[in-house]
Amino acid sequence: MSLSVRLAGYNVDAELLQDVLLLLRELESGGASGDAMISVATLRALAEMAKTNLPADAFTPETISAAYARISRDPKHVTELRRAARMGVARARKSNESIIFGLGHASVAEHAAFNFDVSGISRLASEELQSHRLLSFTEKSQRYITISAEYVVPPEVVGTPHEMLFHEAVPELFQAYDEITSALTTRYVPGDATELSKQETRDLENRAKEDARYLLPLACSTQMGMTMNARNVEHVALELSDHPLQEVRELGAAIATAVGSLAPSLVKYTVRGQFPRENRRILAGMITRSAVTRASDTMQNGPRVRLVDMTPDGETKILRALAFSSSDFPAGEKSFSTASHVWKTALRNLSPHDSVLREFEMASMTFEAEVSASCFAQLKRHRMMTLLSQPYDADASVVVPPSIQDAGLTAKFMTAVERSRQAARTLAEVYPLLMPYLLTNAHVKRVLIHANARELYHFARLRCDAHAQWEIRLLGEQVMELARREWPNVFSLACGKDHFETAYQKLFPET
Repeated sequence: MSLSVRLAGYNVDAELLQDVLLLLRELESGGASGDAMISVATLRALAEMAKTNLPADAFTPETISAAYARISRDPKHVTELRRAARMGVARARKSNESIIFGLGHASVAEHAAFNFDVSGISRLASEELQSHRLLSFTEKSQRYITISAEYVVPPEVVGTPHEMLFHEAVPELFQAYDEITSALTTRYVPGDATELSKQETRDLENRAKEDARYLLPLACSTQMGMTMNARNVEHVALELSDHPLQEVRELGAAIATAVGSLAPSLVKYTVRGQFPRENRRILAGMITRSAVTRASDTMQNGPRVRLVDMTPDGETKILRALAFSSSDFPAGEKSFSTASHVWKTALRNLSPHDSVLREFEMASMTFEAEVSASCFAQLKRHRMMTLLSQPYDADASVVVPPSIQDAGLTAKFMTAVERSRQAARTLAEVYPLLMPYLLTNAHVKRVLIHANARELYHFARLRCDAHAQWEIRLLGEQVMELARREWPNVFSLACGKDHFETAYQKLFPET
């Protein structure tokens, strides 16, 4: 399957849609009397209505952006402004150009939203796409879907002798994935499963897929639904335009093309210059490389985490922030006399679906983690954290799921991993940047995680919960154990939703 970005939907003026629905109802009612044909007079009346109220070029989100941009300078009611923009699209586009790119008020472009069908991209490319904030993604899950042998061959090697390397190495990984999926399914699902419900059987089958997927290559093809506003369309296209991987550059160009003809006044600058990639290249050259060697057979059972840094006196800073927002005194001038009561008051009546108070954002922690590509695929969804990752390394260790070890499948697993490594090393001799395509979901990468206490609460709710995938759940538990050790008051209710009631009763035994 080749790369495809298709515009799936976008916002248009609601009154325009209402007029379309009215027109459709009139057409339906015109033939409702049983006549085979609608009268000429009725058709003429409907055509005149469409001509007056439904200009063809008004079906663009640009009109909403233009109308809202006028709110700050035009006293007319916003509904009138929207109608004026609908009936004068050329003027609306000129206004957008002037306000967004001339005056620099780029937030106006955020009123236009787009939905995309994205398919035929590799999991490696999806990492780059999903690293951008303020976008929405729903991706094909390797936990719940049995993955077929569809993969992306990087455009750089198509037609070269190295293309065959992909067609030899990648199918071997899919074959190993199929074998381990089958073996784990047999292990989990009893021979006579008549006493199990369909959901229970499905859950057991998903456990097999969840761990077998560690052998899937990063070249594996994926698809997703994606939503973003026009400002982010431009930003993403710009960011991807100079990426080292051709697949990613083509992805950025396809996103820009999908929107460009529809909203030219909102998406304009989609190719950038040397900043910041050239800066990063120079910075990398300024670092003295160490002769670190890694054992090719190194395995680990899960993620590894260490606390690197944190806000000094983090709990005190949050208390001072609470004192500031609860009084009319300047910052730092007043605090609370009994801190223990303050923490309880700040957390009382919190539910597992509530965010903690914004004052918790005043203190942050930084962790270094070593996680598999499979785990990173979920970690990267926490885009409000600051996530910095190092490149994949063919010689890095791999995470072997405990279920595979318990089932006696470690040798089969590691044989497939080693073939993946050898193919990646061979490719790296000529195309070092393409090497990660041939690595697996099991390969470990090092990540720096920086988050404030409020975001860590959100992370704990999702990832320390029993429904979370096992590796990211272990990551969440390790992160929160380190965090609670330093700031026990701040994180007294930071846990998975399934443990929230127990933690709340411990903090508030009187309830």
